[in-house]
Amino acid sequence: MAKKELTFEQAKEKLDGIVDKLSSGNLPIDQMVKLYEEGAELSQYCLSLLGAYEARLDQVDKSLMEE
Repeated sequence: MAKKELTFEQAKEKLDGIVDKLSSGNLPIDQMVKLYEEGAELSQYCLSLLGAYEARLDQVDKSLMEE
């Protein structure tokens, strides 16, 4: 599944799984680096989704103020 097809909840769940794996400390360093990179991308993706949702809510608030 491509990252852009993930919902916020799916991306966060994957990110939580990566955090759990990294926290265990039982992985080879190359796998830890790959997971860290994937986690960083997922984190950025989640932040961008949250920013888009916030903008939508701001637009709704603004339109309500105009009524």
